[in-house]
Amino acid sequence: MATLTCRRCGQSSDALPQPPFPGALGQKIHENVCATCWELWQGEQTKVINELRLSLGDPKSHEVLDRAMKGFLNLNA
Repeated sequence: MATLTCRRCGQSSDALPQPPFPGALGQKIHENVCATCWELWQGEQTKVINELRLSLGDPKSHEVLDRAMKGFLNLNA
């Protein structure tokens, strides 16, 4: 498995085996976020969805979730 320096934790760690989803953002995550931090986001994502009562059928909710994800994973820059 490939390693990378994670933008969230700053550690040299295992990369995800493939992008978590298609598109430019999925590729950016694959290239910049370690597998451990991605797993942490998975748990945090559930909290964000529940606490903000996001409806995943709503495009605006997806935008809110994407912003939260980018902030958590330190991908805003």
